[in-house]
Amino acid sequence: MRRMATLMAVGLTFSACGGGGIDSYEEGMEAQADLMEEMISVLKGVEDEDSANKAAARIEEIGGKMADIANRVSELPRPDAEEMQELADKQRDRMRSIQQDVTEQMMKMAQYPVLRDAWMKAMSDMHETQ
Repeated sequence: MRRMATLMAVGLTFSACGGGGIDSYEEGMEAQADLMEEMISVLKGVEDEDSANKAAARIEEIGGKMADIANRVSELPRPDAEEMQELADKQRDRMRSIQQDVTEQMMKMAQYPVLRDAWMKAMSDMHETQ
């Protein structure tokens, strides 16, 4: 599970997706982190099967926003390797925190397969648009 969380966080750092008016990779990374934090907040609210089903629907909705922004970001000029490294460095602490929060919620995804499926669909949809 830790490997999955690490892969998600690393992939998200470089996929640069999120919500709202995105005019740069940096804005995309910031919006992406905002949406990831929102998804984690949704997971934290899961206490039973009913709340898991509601959370899964919300996670899929957020995943749709992430995919939309990934499309927008993919149309922007791609930063060079040095610029990408600078962006990653700026987001490192936040991404680490998000990764830790995702790791803490992994047990809920194992307990409620509907959550895992919604999470994986959101991540897959986001990455397919790139």
